[in-house]
Amino acid sequence: MLISHSHRFIYLKTIKTAGTSIEIYFERYCVDPSIYPGERHETGTLVSPGGVIGCRGVDVAGETWYNHMPGCRVRELVGSALWDGYYRFCAIRNPFDKAVSHFWFSMPEETRRNLAAADFTVVRAAFGDWVRGRLLPVDRYIYSIAGVVAVNDFIRHESLPADMQRVCGAVGVAWEPERLGRFKSDARVRGEHFSEYYDPEIEGVIRDAYGWELEHFGYGLS
Repeated sequence: MLISHSHRFIYLKTIKTAGTSIEIYFERYCVDPSIYPGERHETGTLVSPGGVIGCRGVDVAGETWYNHMPGCRVRELVGSALWDGYYRFCAIRNPFDKAVSHFWFSMPEETRRNLAAADFTVVRAAFGDWVRGRLLPVDRYIYSIAGVVAVNDFIRHESLPADMQRVCGAVGVAWEPERLGRFKSDARVRGEHFSEYYDPEIEGVIRDAYGWELEHFGYGLS
């Protein structure tokens, strides 16, 4: 998560939505340039007069500011006046695609290598078992407070460059497409479209878990 006092924004980081890439793009505006350590995947908490860069990629236990903080906690720490006065945004992704991405990210390296070479029926079965056997990464607790959306804007994973440009304009920073990295994007080692992973049962699990996102953003299996 990020807070920028110079550009008056708060970024809430969601899960498997290109969140790290977006966070790294904006974090330079949240710290005094003289102490900015530069772009890196893992970072400890950095609090300065310029703002806050939350801890990410390392153990966040005991940290006040950390990557996937819920908006209600951020508002509690900064106060309602600052929260209400700052532009708040996060990223969103088609839940059907998001679940597939998280599946690959969660796989141990050896399992990932085996599945990369397997017939896709094996991959599909493994994905179904994974969906049945774990809590899915639902983000509403991050960008909603008491069931109400608490951000001013969403960056859609599916239209990332255009939405990044819009948000950059809203917070008064330059849109430089070449600076937007692709962090943590190498775990998915198969090229099949995400829709191919689903049978009616597993589709139903996703629809039950992500009903609000599917309805609000019009997402589906296409």
